[in-house]
Amino acid sequence: RALEALRDVDLPAPEEIYRKYPHECSGGQLQRVMIAAAIVTDPHLLLLDEPTTALDVTVQAQILRLLRDRARASQMAMMLITHDLGVIAQMAEQVVVMYAGRIVEQGATAEVLRHPQHPYTRGLIASRPVPGERRRRLYSIPGQVPDLAALPAGCAFAGRCERATARCREAIPPLLGDRQRAACFYSEFAEVTA
Repeated sequence: RALEALRDVDLPAPEEIYRKYPHECSGGQLQRVMIAAAIVTDPHLLLLDEPTTALDVTVQAQILRLLRDRARASQMAMMLITHDLGVIAQMAEQVVVMYAGRIVEQGATAEVLRHPQHPYTRGLIASRPVPGERRRRLYSIPGQVPDLAALPAGCAFAGRCERATARCREAIPPLLGDRQRAACFYSEFAEVTA
């Protein structure tokens, strides 16, 4: 089964890889071996935490294509945990944006990336490099992430948000909206329900 799983993740010469120590494999090979180990039991849900970190762009594209193909072939759901918006845009149908352990926005990936409602989501999108814009300075979200052991009483992002008011510092905003939802007192969804 192990050799079959190594073949399933398109590793060349799986018998050879099977006998190698981890330090004898490339980053892309190690990532494929980890995926093979994860799918050998035919799971219904595969959790992937930063699955393409430290891989070059070519290997990253191969790994993502492999994951998508395996998920479709075996009707397996995937939950990706990543900071890479490119991976999210390419792989996810739904996205949940979290800040300081709380959901701040969720919805269809295309909608959230096109029309972000929470200031943290906007900051993440603004901070990514845009191909062809070499001279543009990347945006950096001001401030620091709060201590997770001592979160503020209100919105955890309030200390970094340009629009924050006393209300934001006093109460945690509810997750409002229908298909797309945001936890911000000043999102379009909050304005509709106000």
